[in-house]
Amino acid sequence: MNRLKINHLAVWIIVVLGQIIPAVWYGIFADSWMAYNNLKMEDIDPNNFKPYVVSIITSVAFSYMLAWVFVRMNVTTWLDGLKTGIIMGFPIAILGTMTTNMFSLRPYGLAWIDGGANLIIWVIAGMLLGAWTKEK
Repeated sequence: MNRLKINHLAVWIIVVLGQIIPAVWYGIFADSWMAYNNLKMEDIDPNNFKPYVVSIITSVAFSYMLAWVFVRMNVTTWLDGLKTGIIMGFPIAILGTMTTNMFSLRPYGLAWIDGGANLIIWVIAGMLLGAWTKEK
C-alpha cells in the first residue's frame, strides 16, 4: 500500500478558496446577515483588517489539519473527499455554529449563513484533497 503525503499546493489553493468563497457567499447574503446582526453599513469599518488576518490564519490551520487527517485516513478519491467533507463539516460548520448561536440568543437563520460558507469550504476542500493526492 502506498503512503500518502500532504499536497502543499492543494492546501494553499484551499487557503485562497477559503477567502474567495466567503466573500462571494456573504456578498449574496449580505442584507440578511446584516439584519440578523442588527448592523447597518455605517457600522462596518472598511479599515478594520483584523478579521481578514484571522481568516487567513484560520484557513491555513484548517487546510493543513484537513490534509493531515486525509493522509491518515488514506482518502484518495474526490468522492471519498466529498463524503468526508460533508460528514466532518456539517456537525462542525453548521451544528457547531448553530449551538453557539442558540446559547448566544442569536437568530437561527444566522447559523445557516455563517455555517453555510464554512460547509461549502469543507466540501470543496475535501473533494480537492481527495482527488489531488501525493504519495511518499
